[in-house]
Amino acid sequence: MVKLLFGIHCHQPVENFYEVVDEAIEKAYKPFLKIAKKYPKFKFAVHYSGWLLEYIKNYSKETFKLLQDLALNGQVEFFSGGYYEPILAAIPSDDRKYQIEKLNKFIKENFDQTPKGLWLTERVWDSSIIPDIVNLGIEYVIVDDYHFLSAGFRKENLYGYYITESNGYKVKLFPIDKNLRYLIPFKTVDKIKEYLHTLSNTENPAGIIFDDGEKFGIWPKTYQWVYQQGWLENFLSEISNSKDIEFAHYQEYSENQKPLGIAYLPITSYHEMGEWSLFAEDFEKFEKLKEFLEKNNMSQESEKFVKGNIWHNFLVKYPESNRIHKRFLDLSISYRDYKKNQAFLDNLLKSQCNDVLWHGIFGGLYLPNLRSNAYRFIIKAEKEIEKITKKHKKVEVKDINCDGYEEVKVHTDNLILIFDSKEAGQLTELSIKDKEFNFQNTLTRRKEGYHYKLLQTNQSSNHDDEGISTIHEMQTTI
Repeated sequence: MVKLLFGIHCHQPVENFYEVVDEAIEKAYKPFLKIAKKYPKFKFAVHYSGWLLEYIKNYSKETFKLLQDLALNGQVEFFSGGYYEPILAAIPSDDRKYQIEKLNKFIKENFDQTPKGLWLTERVWDSSIIPDIVNLGIEYVIVDDYHFLSAGFRKENLYGYYITESNGYKVKLFPIDKNLRYLIPFKTVDKIKEYLHTLSNTENPAGIIFDDGEKFGIWPKTYQWVYQQGWLENFLSEISNSKDIEFAHYQEYSENQKPLGIAYLPITSYHEMGEWSLFAEDFEKFEKLKEFLEKNNMSQESEKFVKGNIWHNFLVKYPESNRIHKRFLDLSISYRDYKKNQAFLDNLLKSQCNDVLWHGIFGGLYLPNLRSNAYRFIIKAEKEIEKITKKHKKVEVKDINCDGYEEVKVHTDNLILIFDSKEAGQLTELSIKDKEFNFQNTLTRRKEGYHYKLLQTNQSSNHDDEGISTIHEMQTTI
């Protein structure tokens, strides 16, 4: 019997455009839950970022009630994570704990569950987080099969979970199956069942899928395919009635099945993230090298040995990203003793939302509203410090952005100014406090690695009887 461990991850950047969030609720989150409720054998996991859960609770009571009903009848297992969806390895240990504890508390109060699983933002794995998450009651974490493949594991040995540890703190690791990521919900149910049946050769096999909830209605053509053409109803009906495939919760599987062994993983994220974090010129070389290896029947070797960069390289690639990251890092470290002030802490944690710090197939750093939001919360946190201390340093000279050169930070009654000595005294921040806005929040126009692919093609995505294309497979018309 193949156990299908099915999970969805739903997230919207903090204070994203409300019309964007509303569309995601109406086209993806709510219809998915409504159909799921009709199939009681459908056990699945969910991770919703905290701000999104708050928004749904306040503005889509029907959707929130569906989540509560599904939790009550035992269909849903809630996963924890950072409340405002930070990259956990990119924030200080105490903030990491605040973020996870805040989401755990919300889930307990509203759904009467204490999460044992953790969704890792952008699947950015770094073993340094293990002691913190274990101390918060987390027992298992979701990563990609790519994490294991890049560490030398074989694909056929990844249909279960492994144990890893750091300084004796142990946690279980579930590898998401990339094949299922590209099959669900994009291909026909027959194709998906056919693939799941191939896993039955292994002992106590688990088909592991935990992917974006937005793929079920928001990604191109998915609303028509998943709901109007009945993919989700067909999928849940077929699996629920299957004699050799069964839905199961991650907690249930981890408690009843032994691990496949021990594993130590490198600092990494999913494969595409590694590509995006490369510098543009390296991205082109990376693509050409992969194409060469694939043409020479070495695609498996490519996945194992040819790697992109780590997530943190976005902070090198984009100075604009690094400035935001180091601003909230400096506030967190310099004013650690003031985190008992809830207003300061909330604004600090909101500023740590990951989306604005990187750029891939979606907008991220390129979206000015997300950058403005990050600075708004940073400025709000600064203002809270002024209220608490009743005074604030008028001039600070220190290396805020961690590049080895000092910056000069000047406070006036209504302005925050930062000058960068490395850039000959360039003004890199001009924030006005009463408007909570940084006028220097601009972005340099630059070449991106994916331009290479865009210039190679002039074909749009296809849709045939076998299903629809994922965003990663689509070619854009130019």
